[in-house]
Amino acid sequence: MSAVRWFVALAAFALVMSAAGASRATPTSRLVYSRSVDAGSCPDEQALRHEVAARVGYDPFFPWATRTIVAGITRREGAFVATVDLVDDQGLSHGARELRTDRGCDDLLGAMALAIAIAIDPQSLSRVGPPPPPPPSPPPASEPSVTTSSPVAAPEQPAPQASRASPWGVDASVGLVGSGGLAPSFAAGLALGAGVRWRMLSFSLEGLIDAPSISQAQGGGTVTTWLVLADVAPCVHFGSFLACALGQVGSMQASGNGVSDARSTSVPWWAAGGRLGAMVRLSDATSLRFRTDVVANLDRATLVLNGTNAWQYPAVGASLGFDLVLHFR
Repeated sequence: MSAVRWFVALAAFALVMSAAGASRATPTSRLVYSRSVDAGSCPDEQALRHEVAARVGYDPFFPWATRTIVAGITRREGAFVATVDLVDDQGLSHGARELRTDRGCDDLLGAMALAIAIAIDPQSLSRVGPPPPPPPSPPPASEPSVTTSSPVAAPEQPAPQASRASPWGVDASVGLVGSGGLAPSFAAGLALGAGVRWRMLSFSLEGLIDAPSISQAQGGGTVTTWLVLADVAPCVHFGSFLACALGQVGSMQASGNGVSDARSTSVPWWAAGGRLGAMVRLSDATSLRFRTDVVANLDRATLVLNGTNAWQYPAVGASLGFDLVLHFR
């Protein structure tokens, strides 16, 4: 243990005992602090106030306080010497003490602050939540320690802060869709999708393939159709709800059956529209998405069978679906 720390312990104990013998210490005091010219590199008054406040848990210095802490630092015989004195409201000194170090002047700051804190508020030593550790500095050759007559609570380490969740994310989805107006009769299909999220915005690429749908054709026979399409869906999310724009491109595979000129063909599909939906959170990694899509056909092709129009794309198509959505970060 260094000489400075021994002096701190003795000075703190003597200062507390002498102050207690005269009268109870008040929780506030005035501060008179000075530095000699050759000690101008030592910490200033603001630094000392901060150190004391950190130890007692509040700013104890007020100009109208009845007690006065007189502290100063000077240079003497190649060493830095600090003095601390408690003067009561009658002008009586309660034991001036000297603290001395042959090393840097900064070593005296903590020692002075500790002695002053004990003199102002002796209960500060046993109070939970002592001052945070000072900024890191290169360790001295032999690290000093402090012993006092009262137990000192170990400094609380600051709780680790939880890292902020990234605003970006990736989603994958799989679902079932029922459509009307996208084929001659009601069609059911499988949808797959993937997308990226950023805060309340998302952008998805999705694919849909319908199961074959069979319908009667005018003039006899049947028409079997199934639709394959891809769509892009930029969306805005409002809590659990979402609104999206839709662009679709694909083709309908059609074939005639039960007629003399039965053949297969591919009809292009171009559409644009919008989507409304809602998300039901199942866990941090999964959600159920319910959605309804309404699109306008941009190329109303016609299926011809037996020389007559078997079916023409309607102006508007709609679908209902639900998806299981997986969230990745």
